[in-house]
Amino acid sequence: MKIDKYAYGEDYNKERNDKIVKIASVAVCLLLIFVIGILAWALPQPTYSEYEKRDLNQMPEFSIESLFKGEYTLGVELAYSDTFTFRESFVKLQSALESLRGIHIDGAQIYGPVPGTTGDEIPGSSESSSSETESKPESEPSADPSIESESQPESQISSETSSETEQPPVDDGTQGETVAGIFVYKGIAFELFGGSKSAAEYYASVVNKYGDAFGSGVKVYNMVIPKHAEFYPFPKKYQNISNSEKDSIDYIYSMYDSDVIAVDAYSVLEAHKDEYLYFNTDHHWTGLGAYYAYTAFMEAAGLDYYDYSSYTKHTIEGFLGTLYSGTNMAKALEENPDYVEWCEFPVANKTYQYNKGDLKNYFASSVMHGYASGPYSYGVFLGGDYPLTLIKTDVNNGRKLVIIKESYGNAPATYIASGFEETYVVDERYYDGNLVELVESRGITDVLIINNCAAANTKFHIANIESLLTQSYSGEIAYPED
Repeated sequence: MKIDKYAYGEDYNKERNDKIVKIASVAVCLLLIFVIGILAWALPQPTYSEYEKRDLNQMPEFSIESLFKGEYTLGVELAYSDTFTFRESFVKLQSALESLRGIHIDGAQIYGPVPGTTGDEIPGSSESSSSETESKPESEPSADPSIESESQPESQISSETSSETEQPPVDDGTQGETVAGIFVYKGIAFELFGGSKSAAEYYASVVNKYGDAFGSGVKVYNMVIPKHAEFYPFPKKYQNISNSEKDSIDYIYSMYDSDVIAVDAYSVLEAHKDEYLYFNTDHHWTGLGAYYAYTAFMEAAGLDYYDYSSYTKHTIEGFLGTLYSGTNMAKALEENPDYVEWCEFPVANKTYQYNKGDLKNYFASSVMHGYASGPYSYGVFLGGDYPLTLIKTDVNNGRKLVIIKESYGNAPATYIASGFEETYVVDERYYDGNLVELVESRGITDVLIINNCAAANTKFHIANIESLLTQSYSGEIAYPED
């Protein structure tokens, strides 16, 4: 008997077609899961995410104990989620979607906190907020500038600015975006400064302790560095988005005893604020910005410095830094990458470095690390953050220097070291030794404490600097004697 294909009616045929579509959809999904799963195991597993600036979780070693504790299965889950196929592409897609979110106020996209008043205002500041907090050291390679060839010192750059003749910045309607304390404007990322009176006072008191700790034969200097937002000509509606770093620096310097020499880097940076002093996508300054601060220090120390034009220079292109990753890879920053210009060290030297947690051993290194690239490009300066770097030159002027710093100090250290017989670069976050013992045992003549303004208002960093005066190291510290 012939069956009429329409005998069961339209509902029956629709139901049958829907069932076929559902089965096909499930089959395709299962196939995709199977293929992606196979690829995830078969393809090489990445170990580092350039976009997120972090090490990726890797497959854990199997053991019965870790299996029963649940540690093994958790480790497998974390490793698989970190290394599955096309993960970086999905991260970029997420970043693009995130850029569409947020509260839009007066042309700005606000994702994170903007500094405000807290009742702990820095004198002279119109508004302030709690001090910026930084997590325990970044393990990323960081900064250091270069050094110059010998010439007569250039004349001192005037600290005055012609603000009376400057035209107010034009508000062209460009959108700004704040992401967790980062303000993105015209393809440039700015860290927003809070600062507090109590943190500034704590910092000044600790620096004064250094002045008290050493005899008259040791000069103690301090240099606090402003960041990018301090000098950028924001339109009027954004000018108060970050608190005044100059007010903070002036207040800190006003509290120093006569034993401390305050180095005015602010004025020389302000005089050159239209130059490439800060990165667009990274929280550090450029080698050029660090160079200008170097000139300010050398004048304070009574030493000649090299003219920037005398250096042999190199360039690393395509640098996307920490603020790029901190904004979840903002597209505007990706389209405005940085470059890192670095200078060859101008004097003969022998450089040594120590690994974290091991001051009993050192290894031969170099001042500049020209192989740095990608997200590690700032690591061209000193190669990153080591607890101790020793630079010995043939200057023979009887001057020996200790530089106490966080990563912002890497760049100027590479310029400054060319003016001293020996320079000991100490990272306050990693150095386990005692500063007083270092100064006394190595015949140090000069001590420089250098911090960016945010670090100088962060109690974590201040406490580290303070503890260097009292902490002890088990065993002797090895030094090269050559």
